[in-house]
Amino acid sequence: MIIEISKNDLIKLVGKEMSNGEIEDLLFNLKCEAEFVADNVSVEINPDRLDMVSVEGIARAMKAYLGLPAKELKIEDSKFTINGESEVRPIFLAAIVEGVEMTDELVKSLMQIQEKLHGSVGRDRKKVAIGVHDLDTIQGLAIEYHDVDDITFVPLQETREMNIKQILNEHPKGKTYAHLLNDSYPVFTDKEGVLSFPPIINSDRTKVTSKTKNLFIDVTGTDRKAVEQCLNIILTNIVERKGVIKTVKVNKEKFPKLNPSSIIITKEEINNLLGLELDETQIKSYLEKMLYTVKAKGGRITVSIPPYRSDILHPVDIIEDVAIGYGYDKFVPTVPKLATIGNLSEKEVFTRKVRETMIGFGFNEFLNFVLSSKENNFDNMLTGGEAVELVNPVSSEYSVCRTWITPSLVKVLSHNLHNEYPQKIFEVGDIVLFDNSKETKTRTVRCLAGAISHDNANLTEIKSIVEGVLNEIGIKFDIKSINHPSFIPTRCGEIFVNTKSIGFFGELHPRVLEKWGLERSVISFEINLEGLYG
Repeated sequence: MIIEISKNDLIKLVGKEMSNGEIEDLLFNLKCEAEFVADNVSVEINPDRLDMVSVEGIARAMKAYLGLPAKELKIEDSKFTINGESEVRPIFLAAIVEGVEMTDELVKSLMQIQEKLHGSVGRDRKKVAIGVHDLDTIQGLAIEYHDVDDITFVPLQETREMNIKQILNEHPKGKTYAHLLNDSYPVFTDKEGVLSFPPIINSDRTKVTSKTKNLFIDVTGTDRKAVEQCLNIILTNIVERKGVIKTVKVNKEKFPKLNPSSIIITKEEINNLLGLELDETQIKSYLEKMLYTVKAKGGRITVSIPPYRSDILHPVDIIEDVAIGYGYDKFVPTVPKLATIGNLSEKEVFTRKVRETMIGFGFNEFLNFVLSSKENNFDNMLTGGEAVELVNPVSSEYSVCRTWITPSLVKVLSHNLHNEYPQKIFEVGDIVLFDNSKETKTRTVRCLAGAISHDNANLTEIKSIVEGVLNEIGIKFDIKSINHPSFIPTRCGEIFVNTKSIGFFGELHPRVLEKWGLERSVISFEINLEGLYG
């Protein structure tokens, strides 16, 4: 994720003069890469560090690493309330920041924070949408949030009143995000009318200007944790400059909630994983460089996690930050004291055999990402189901772990319409499935999938390929006819080994071809390879 910032603004926020080289080295220690163009810096951050999606968050992390004092988070109560509910976007929170200075730097930063949060955890506003308003334009202290069939107001970038249908059909933002709503529309309203129509557009009446001193921020969405994370991040980043956070009572509950969470980890766990011999004092100092508050006693390390560090999910994340605080450049490589010679596992030997077999049948191999999207994994294949979702995806295109390989191959075909036919492609790769018996609640499964596309591709052809491949790798199998939503009815088969289903094959349904923009027939198969080797 690339963040564009001003070098002078960064130095001002850090409170320390630094050369380009010093900035670059410091950011590198924080797992970031920097590129300088005149007085601007392009910073590539890890997508898990959403607290660093703006110059304020980057400066805060740099200050802590340098041992400079962190800004104390203060929160006060306001008299503002929001009441209501929405079936369309059921989660809604809000908060206030008073006493800001709307400099050009803050305006650019606010726009960037919204853009990056919308594009990552917000899933392009589907999961989270953020609205920023001039608090002093809101009439009264009581705000309502509810669904409407229609309503009229002046949206941002307009001078005329528009109703909901006009906004969705004519306004640039409406046309872009209309697909996120159906026939019911959520709005925030005060005594005078509409403040916001999430996730589409704010009212022009509450727009932020250079004279704005106090901000009202609303966050709506479909996932409570994501909505809370985004609210906390944008608030805590803004007040790195100036301002006081104030609560808003949302259906009788005060937000934001900025109390830190905590994780307990032992000194032994940290040293065993990192291969170091750190004492409690050292561990405490390294974690404090990473923005934590730490208490250490008797080998137990209690780590308080700031409300903006949404990336901390497991004790291993804490250990990684100990390593960053310690400095990766200080680790000395050592040769493991193992009297063994490495070789391929049975699984990899079998995988290689399968790969060679497919090449022998005239297929070209493709390697695709394990990450996919719900649309590609399910919707475009006419199926449903659940997949492991990423908390902070780089983009909606890579937001879930795929549950089968076939959609990846179909996507390859859709991008190669201009190439010569027939096209025969395959992949031996991994998928990720839910499994409550595992510590991670998931398991990784090795699969083989193949696809063929040409004008006369048919069930007989793909059935002969499946039989040939399985015979070649020495697997005894049975085939039975089934129906699968991705394939033409009666033109699909299921593969069994010892009465256990291991895969399927068939002719892709015309509606699947239409969704992917494919003009020729496609036949495909997929086989679960787990348990077939050894």
